[in-house]
Parts: sequence; structure tokens; C-alpha cells
Amino acid sequence: MTNPGKSGSDSGASDKAIQPHRVGHISPLGIQASHLLSSPESAAAAPAKAAGSDSGQKLEVTPVAPAPAAAKHLDFLKAPSELASRGVITDNSKVTPTERLDASPAIDKSVPKINVEMQDLDKPPKQQPHFVVKADGRIEMNGDPEKLNSKDIKVQIERAPGQINPTEAQSAAADELVKYLSERIKATNPLAVDGVPISDQDNIISPELEASQNLKPAKDLPDLTPETKQAIEETNRFKGGRGVDMPMAATERMGSFGTRDVPRQLNETDKEMGVKEAVAGLFRPDRDNAYETVRRHPDGHYRVGRYGFSGNQLSAFLEGLGDPPDPALIEKLIKEGKLPKGFAEKLKNPEFLGKLKAMAQKMKDGGEPTKDEMKTLLPKDAQEGVASILLDQMKAKVGDKPGDLAAAMLSGKAPNDVSAADLNSDEGRQLSTAGQRLYDIATARQNTERQVAGTIPEGEKREKITEALQLAGVPVTDANLRAVNLIVQKESAWNPNAVNNWDSNAAKGTPSKGLMQTIGPTFNSYAIPGHKNILDPVDNMVAGIRYAVDRYGSLQNVPGVKAVARGAAYRGY
Repeated sequence: MTNPGKSGSDSGASDKAIQPHRVGHISPLGIQASHLLSSPESAAAAPAKAAGSDSGQKLEVTPVAPAPAAAKHLDFLKAPSELASRGVITDNSKVTPTERLDASPAIDKSVPKINVEMQDLDKPPKQQPHFVVKADGRIEMNGDPEKLNSKDIKVQIERAPGQINPTEAQSAAADELVKYLSERIKATNPLAVDGVPISDQDNIISPELEASQNLKPAKDLPDLTPETKQAIEETNRFKGGRGVDMPMAATERMGSFGTRDVPRQLNETDKEMGVKEAVAGLFRPDRDNAYETVRRHPDGHYRVGRYGFSGNQLSAFLEGLGDPPDPALIEKLIKEGKLPKGFAEKLKNPEFLGKLKAMAQKMKDGGEPTKDEMKTLLPKDAQEGVASILLDQMKAKVGDKPGDLAAAMLSGKAPNDVSAADLNSDEGRQLSTAGQRLYDIATARQNTERQVAGTIPEGEKREKITEALQLAGVPVTDANLRAVNLIVQKESAWNPNAVNNWDSNAAKGTPSKGLMQTIGPTFNSYAIPGHKNILDPVDNMVAGIRYAVDRYGSLQNVPGVKAVARGAAYRGY
């Protein structure tokens, strides 16, 4: 263990994370992945190199993007079949069953829509695309949309395992192909004079082309914040098997992963935690101070905290407690782990309760709460409880599907006011789809940490860790059992009498001692009454666990545990 405030052996380490991609025309991102979330087989599809011969690191997988190539010019005066006959595009139409392609009767004179999306190589689409853009920019045609009178012209951007964004060659070729199709449609269909509709949920086509061709994208979702739109856009790219066949590193900056610095509540299930991550991921609070986020919504009101609570939702939470709050209900919520005791006790104080109600009403009236109000009236641990309670109330209205619950929370409506219409709107459908993907990613991240970051001990070791977690007030979950076991194994090899007499702490006269190698001052600060023996296994773990959770937010966020979860070597905490 290092001194509080110092990073110790962690000081030279830096976690590389993929930054959110730029909205508009996308350049490919280089991906360095030390661990795959859920698709080990995808490692075989890309070159691999060893990372650290004796450090216990896994192989790093680097998808290789093809060298950019200039996109071939497509002459809109020539039909697709003629371009194919000239070899400008590759013709696969003779081997593609036409029944798998969109087609319409000749009598249908409506304007076709161009549908552009990325598609994983190992996941054949339900409906065959008319065109496929390969990684090197080559275009293949499975069927001539003009001969088929297709009204939904599908353009598939082929994606390799581990790839998130299109290659430069694909971006250029997709722009050229969509420009060609748009020109052809406008030249052959008088109804397209006002523009050609396009669906581009993966944001492949450049804004410049959309503007020059007067393409009409799907509705702009005006009722969503820019942060939420970006979250939806990013999750749309995650379409692999099980929804999350991507390197773990690729998810680091997605959603709001890593911004929760409050321990899991007592009895908080993996599903509940995953749904909360989906809500936070769609809201995308400020990364540096997630719980103090205050953001104006397009509806003119403010949303606050890590989960983007509206004034209506905060009022609904308070109304659910009774007026005045029912002491028996509050005690029940404390025992269930839904409300932290300190915040629950404050709710019994009329002055505090009045201020919180006033803040909620101010938000309902369009007023902006202050940062101080957020810190004082709605602290971090309280927000976790409020989110859990609101989600429980939402289930009665929308069911327990993670995506629908996330969409219901993002609506800003009180649980009793949410309806099926909210989920079936353009915004609702996209929020629900993106929320489900974020939930899948959160669940996969949890499973990855469990698989890699330590093992669950048996017998006496498990009993002692369980006792220590309970005394420390930390949930006894598989993940926490693994994390503590890993820390103890690496710090002391399960020797309760271990004393480090050689490091900088020892030089200062405070050597690290016991199972979790705590120094005297730290142990004294985090030990609990009746458990003051630093060499006692349970006493030492109680203090070590409480210190780790206080400093890092959770046992899974301890640097050594996070490192091992990513396939790297353990480092001291």
C-alpha cells in the first residue's frame, strides 16, 4: 500500500482510452486492446503482439486499417448495372438471391430512401444490402436497386472484429456512392426534387455531402441534449455479437463508465447497477464532477446529477416518501440499502426537507440549481439511492427491460406520467436501443472484471473476507470477494504477520503491515471499534477495504485490480 495521495508504483502508468469520435466525417481510430469484452475469437482476426514478456500481460490486439485509397468516381449518368459491366463496381448480382433484397412493384413511384449502416463480418444482416463497401474502399453490388425498384436502398459498410469506425477508404467510397445514388434518384424521380431521404445512424456520411446533396436525414431528435445524441451515436456502432464484441479499451470513454465513485448499495444487483450505468451513459454527466452536473435540457428545464434527474422526478421521489416522510418507510429503505442512513436522517428534518423540495420545485419552474445546492441537498450517495428508487417505480409503468427503463428515466417524466407513447416516439426508440446496448456493455464489463481480476477463495479465506466486507459495510458480491482476495494475495501472500521493512513507508517509520499491507496511520483512520489489531486478518482487511473504497470509489477501481482486469500486471494501491 502507498501513502494516501501518492500513486506509488502506479505513478508512471497511464491508461490509454479511445476518445469519443468526432461528429461528422470520421477518421479510423487505432485500437490497442489488452482484453476483449466478450469475443475472444476476434483476436484471431487481427495481428497480435506480446506486451510485456514477464509482466503477466495479455496479447494486445491491433486491428489494421487498410491504406487509404482514392474513391472511384461514379458517373450518375450511368445506371448501376452499366457501372458494374464496366468494372467500376463489382457485380455480385448474379449470385445474390433477389428475394433477399428490398424490391417494390413497378407501380410504386415513391422516393427511395438510402440506408447506410455498418455491419459486422461475422453477423450476416437479416436483409441483404444492395451495396457493400469493403475495408479498402471497393464497392460490391448485390442487386441493382433501379431494376428492383427498391425503396430502401441499403448500403453496408463492412466492419472487421474490433473495428469501430469506417476506414478512410470506406468513408470516401461511401460518400461517393451516396452522392451517386442521390443524383440518380433525383434524375429519375420528380418527387425527389426537395431532396432524398437518408438513414445514417452510424454517422458515416459527411455533413458536407448531406448539405450539398440536400439529403434529408432522419429526424434530428430535437428533444435530446447534444451529450445524449453523442451517446446514442456511439452506441449505434456497437452491433457485434451479443451487442458488445469490442475491445474493453474501446468502451472506456463511452457512456459514463468510470464516473461512479460511490460503492454499490447493499443488495444492489448486477442488473440494477447495469441499468443505472445505462441511464448515466445516455445522460453523459460531466466526467470530472458527474454528481454535480447541472445541465439545461432542450425543454427549457434543468437536469442534474449523474443520472440527469428532472425536477418532476425529484418531486416524485419525495412524494413517494409521504408528506411528511413516513419514518417506517425510511427505515425500510435504509435496511434495503436503497437510502444511505445519513441522507435518510436528514429527510426527517423539516428544514432540510423544505430546501430539497424547494430545489425540485425551482427546477420544475425552469430554474437552475446551484452547485452548492447539489452538494448539500443531493450528495453522491443520495443520488444512487434516488436513482434506484425511481427505477423501481418506473418498472411498474414500462416493465423491466433495461433499455426501456433507461429511456423512461431520460424522458424526465415522473414514473406515474411515463406512457407507452414516450417509448414509441423517435427519441424513445433510439434511447431504448442505445440504453440496451449500454446495459449490455456494462454487464460485459462486470463479467470481464470477475473473470480476470482474481478468484473467489474457498473455506476459511472466503469466510474471513466475507466477515471483513460485512463489517466494512461493503456488499458481499463475487466481484468484491475476488478483488479482496487478489489484493491480499499480491500484497502479503495471505501472511497476516507480513511487515514491509524496506520501502519508503518503512523509511518514515510506518512500515506496511498485515494482509492488506496498511500503514499504521491509515489503519488507525479506517479501523472500526473492536477491530484495532493491525495484524489480525479480519481487522486488517476491514481497514484496508474501507480505505480502498473511500479513496477509489469501489474495490474494482483499485489500481491493481483494474490493471489485472485489463490483462496487465498488478500494482500497489
